[in-house]
Amino acid sequence: MLGRMLSRAGAVGVACVLLAAQVVSVSADALTSDLIPGPPDGSWQVYAEGTGAKTKDDIYGSKASTVSGFVDAYDKSWSNDPAQGLVDRLERFSSVFWASVRLSESRTAARDNKSHSSFKVVSGLGSSAYEVTDPADSQGYLSDTIVMTQGDYVSVVAIAAKSEPDHATLLDQAHRQVAMIPVPKAEYNAIGQGIVSGMVWVAIGAGVLTMILAAIVIIVVLRRRRPTLQPALAPVSLSPDKRYWWDGTSWQDTSARMPPGVPLSPDGAQWWDGVSWRPRPPG
Repeated sequence: MLGRMLSRAGAVGVACVLLAAQVVSVSADALTSDLIPGPPDGSWQVYAEGTGAKTKDDIYGSKASTVSGFVDAYDKSWSNDPAQGLVDRLERFSSVFWASVRLSESRTAARDNKSHSSFKVVSGLGSSAYEVTDPADSQGYLSDTIVMTQGDYVSVVAIAAKSEPDHATLLDQAHRQVAMIPVPKAEYNAIGQGIVSGMVWVAIGAGVLTMILAAIVIIVVLRRRRPTLQPALAPVSLSPDKRYWWDGTSWQDTSARMPPGVPLSPDGAQWWDGVSWRPRPPG
């Protein structure tokens, strides 16, 4: 019975997706087996066949190659009568990141799996913990499973019985399991420093971009303020008041005769005296 329950508990976890990420060293020095608490009380007896170290292949089978960051795992199992069993599996990953990814993928798969009797989010058990119940299997065993993560670890705690599984016992074991897992302070500090460094580089990049945009705006404004180029005046002598021009022999009135070769406006109605536009004389 416990062998089937262990198999079902392992099926709750889904292979992690492959993501590019920096993997840091495992934060805890304690053996994974030492981090699994004992059963709720003395009425529970060790189930030897369901207790021991587990490899990635043991847990994930053909999907083992897709599981990233897996370090080791350990199962502890107990029974308190022939019709009821309890199992606590603890998987250790190389970083908080990979443990979180593993739980996230498992949680999504469990939520979408219609074979479960129920799925719900569980609060107070790490981040993103969830619980599923399953209908009776071919041997008549109902099961209730909680999957959760804490630091570098993912835990699967399950209870199975031919009658309604003891939910209070399941919750008690789950809470004691979370309390046993060490918090990877060094890893969290490293992650925090990485976030701060990233924010600094983002701020620097934003500052550089701001300066570039400001330079572009200044250039555009200066170009708009640049005076319009006026047409060059032909080589002709004008009086200081621009009312007369010298034809080489005598002074000519500009209101009666326009100097030769001066620039004209696009419509031909005005000519340029070097300072302003003047009406073109009639005729």
